[in-house]
Amino acid sequence: MRSLYKGIIGFGLVAIPIQLYKAMDDDKITMHLLHVVCGSRIQYRKHCPVCDVDVQPDDVVRGVELPDGRYVILQPDEDSQTSADRTINLVSFHQLGEIDPVLYRQAYWVKPLPGGEKAYRLLTDTLQETRTVGLATMTLRQKFSLSVIRPVPPHVLMLHSLYFPESLREEGRTFGQTTAVISEKERDMAKMLVTQMQEPFVEENYPNLARRELLERIEALAPNAQPAPDARVTKEVLSLMEQLRASVEQRTQREHQA
Repeated sequence: MRSLYKGIIGFGLVAIPIQLYKAMDDDKITMHLLHVVCGSRIQYRKHCPVCDVDVQPDDVVRGVELPDGRYVILQPDEDSQTSADRTINLVSFHQLGEIDPVLYRQAYWVKPLPGGEKAYRLLTDTLQETRTVGLATMTLRQKFSLSVIRPVPPHVLMLHSLYFPESLREEGRTFGQTTAVISEKERDMAKMLVTQMQEPFVEENYPNLARRELLERIEALAPNAQPAPDARVTKEVLSLMEQLRASVEQRTQREHQA
């Protein structure tokens, strides 16, 4: 695994040097858009319609559009939002159930660096024994973020980046309002059905069947896959075609003039 972050966890006056690693594999199978005529990959360019030129990365800045259509341009130091602080500051501790799962964003394994193993184990064991999780602030990918640090058996820490509570779209809370009358018999039957279907959660019972099916299709089609054309060769062919076309047009013009 490749480390995505290197810093320290601030636990009171204790500093625990750590690295973060992405905990979940993206189960999305990467697909590319191809030109159906020749099978080559489609390219995307940053294009300025006013200047009618392709723009280089050094000539691009970020901007925020105002209601009147003007843009506030942010320089790189202003765009970063926060300083490059590499400290994950534990600010409070809570019961896991107090934090709404809707706020959870991305999961990361927390690995102690040399010299931090003892403090790492102390924090892990303390969270397990008190059945709590730590709420922390941090700068992740140049953005100020909330996160939760929780223990995972046997003695590992996992960090979850969080959405800020204000990001929740509150309008959704009104979707469950109804004037429908539910009888006690209906409630009892619904509870009975839930009870009958209740069982321990076993991860292996829920494989990604759609991904498996797609992989099987790809494997079956692989023997007939065509190699992608060389972009340089394609460019040369197009250039030759343009030259030939220009020659034909030039020849035709000469014949008309004659």
